[in-house]
Amino acid sequence: MELDVALVPSQARGWGRTVCVVVDELRASSTITTLLDMGCSSLMLTAGLADARRLAREHGGILAGERHGRTPRGFDFNNSPAELRGAQVRGRNVVLCTSNGTRVLASLQEQAAVLVGCLLNARACAVSAVALAQSLDARLGVVCAGQSGRFALDDAVAAGAIVARAIEALTGHGSTVHLTDAAQAALKLHAGYRNPMSALRQSASGRLLKELGAGADVELCARVESSTTVPILQPGTPLRIAAHSARTLLDHRSSTSN
Repeated sequence: MELDVALVPSQARGWGRTVCVVVDELRASSTITTLLDMGCSSLMLTAGLADARRLAREHGGILAGERHGRTPRGFDFNNSPAELRGAQVRGRNVVLCTSNGTRVLASLQEQAAVLVGCLLNARACAVSAVALAQSLDARLGVVCAGQSGRFALDDAVAAGAIVARAIEALTGHGSTVHLTDAAQAALKLHAGYRNPMSALRQSASGRLLKELGAGADVELCARVESSTTVPILQPGTPLRIAAHSARTLLDHRSSTSN
């Protein structure tokens, strides 16, 4: 199986049939994983503030999001996994508004399947992505959300962690793995940091969060393999994210075939 990495989102353009794992480490991927861990009943994504406010009104949902790392006016919470861990979201709808990660997910919704990965769920996500790619006869690709189209260190290191675990899953089943140059680069970058916390702190996003007083998010997001939740994109309007299961996969395949 070929395993590729888009170190910036534009590199995923033109990919053929691919099971994609989108990584927006600080913080959308980690927030999405945390919200599903906490049992929210529905998780909707949007990039626009006005759309987010409308969806929250229509669905009676909790409204979380950020602009330049800060909580927008009228929102209940920031795009902060540490802050949201103290919220009562079980059984409730949540609308999450992020300007970067949401657009990347939306651009890939015609792909074979789209998962959301981060350090928190690196192994569970890698194993699920490999199983999906094999069952759907697709290649496997990890897409770094980056920062406004540019390379982001935190995303690349998390992508490397997922690549490493995908290789383990594939070779464990006797499959041959073909790594692209970008996948090899992400793997080497991840291996170069003995502790991923260092990479997250050194990244532009990590430095910004520290300046904003959100250093707790960096600490939380660096907890490797602390979650077994694998978010999967449900294409449509609005975009929805669910925990991956056989049922959500069947729903995804049905929606993309219509």
